[in-house]
Amino acid sequence: MMNNKSLAAQKPPIFIRVLRRLMSRLGKVTVTGSEHLNGPLGKVVVCNHVGYVDPLWVGYAVLPRTLHQMAKKELFDNPISAWFVRSGGGFPVDRASPSTATIKHAVSLVEQGGLVLIFPVGTRNQDNADAKRGAATIALRAKGEIVPAHYDGPDRFRWIHLFRRPLIRITFGTPLVIPKDVSVNKATAQQLTSELDQAMTMVSQQGRPD
Repeated sequence: MMNNKSLAAQKPPIFIRVLRRLMSRLGKVTVTGSEHLNGPLGKVVVCNHVGYVDPLWVGYAVLPRTLHQMAKKELFDNPISAWFVRSGGGFPVDRASPSTATIKHAVSLVEQGGLVLIFPVGTRNQDNADAKRGAATIALRAKGEIVPAHYDGPDRFRWIHLFRRPLIRITFGTPLVIPKDVSVNKATAQQLTSELDQAMTMVSQQGRPD
């Protein structure tokens, strides 16, 4: 198993570096608060979700580090799409019923000093609450930190972006630090989820254009 330093300092694969060059031509990106991703502890990055491109842009914002993220398992049915998703740091999850193995994998990545992205947005309010509570539980088990984030930009790539690059703002807020001696139980997960709600509201206000 990799130690914290090796995973945090690991160079992104060539796929990510090529993608970075391509994406730099499709948007004008401003990143605020990237210093909150530093440090030896792994991070669970929790961000709002507007479309299929924000995982790419948030991943772009953390380079040269790799941003690991849960991706719906259907994307891994096709070998080509599976390769792209895995190359970008994605790993499969059954959104209807996340497996214990998936949660353990996310916890392991954070324990090794990695960054794991979670979007707490679903079709129902309960989906949103469950995802935030899941992010809190992963951070608690891994003894990592939670970084609230906000994405402001287009929900998809459009041809016009090749000629007129849109403005994209990505804001990372102050991490929620978890005490080393805290117990991992329902009560602490709910408390951390409540703190995360407030932190995401604050970072969304920071990320709004003037």
